[in-house]
Amino acid sequence: MTDVPLDPPSSYTLSQQPKRELSFFEQRIHAVATSPYAVLTLSVANLAALSKARKLVRGYPTVISCLGHAGIFAAAAVALQTGDIVNGSGLATVWSANWLMFNARKAFTSRRVVPMSMVGLVASIGSAYGYQYFVIDQ
Repeated sequence: MTDVPLDPPSSYTLSQQPKRELSFFEQRIHAVATSPYAVLTLSVANLAALSKARKLVRGYPTVISCLGHAGIFAAAAVALQTGDIVNGSGLATVWSANWLMFNARKAFTSRRVVPMSMVGLVASIGSAYGYQYFVIDQ
């Protein structure tokens, strides 16, 4: 028998792929989407909405939604802080879409400024992390 080293079936990983040049717009999105502070803003916004959610004010997310999404967004911030950009941006993207599915209609039908601005905040930050995950990291 010969001593031939066995290579794994797929030794060409994402880190070995050549990086393409990012445009000016993509560089700005990359700067936002690799930082944990934007997703941490979503976590703080959900915790701030918790007082209105407890009082069942129309247009605000429920208490469970506020607590759950605040925790998930904080976990995404921790992942980004440790350098795991793919999982951190993926978590922020998926849970931002989840937040919008459950809370956007309530916010717009209430016609209140704060819930509608929370929708804008979640949509803009979630789309930045989504662009990072689906376009830049590919």
